[in-house]
Amino acid sequence: MHVEVCLRSLAASDGAEYVVMTEPPASKYDDRMKRITVSLPDELVDRIKRAAGGEGQVSSYVATALADYQEQESLDELLAAWRAESPVPDEVRQQVEAELDDVGLTGPVRRRSRVAG
Repeated sequence: MHVEVCLRSLAASDGAEYVVMTEPPASKYDDRMKRITVSLPDELVDRIKRAAGGEGQVSSYVATALADYQEQESLDELLAAWRAESPVPDEVRQQVEAELDDVGLTGPVRRRSRVAG
């Protein structure tokens, strides 16, 4: 069992200093959220904090990034299944690729950047 406590240093009127144990502040997590721990390189953590707008926004930022990633993965799987069921003739695919190349939209799939700086 893991118990979280807070230690608070208090100065008494006689000048002595005491350390008292208190309950942790009310959690902002509810039954729909779980707290997890992940290990990330220091540099990535710093970049995430900057991009998120501060330490207090990291969870929201990471949750949004992971949800977007999962959505993209689901879309990639859907498109792969569709392509397998409905193959496009090579001549049509080449024509479309040439037109996309003309307007600069071809190349490897690029994920939206989430990291500032």
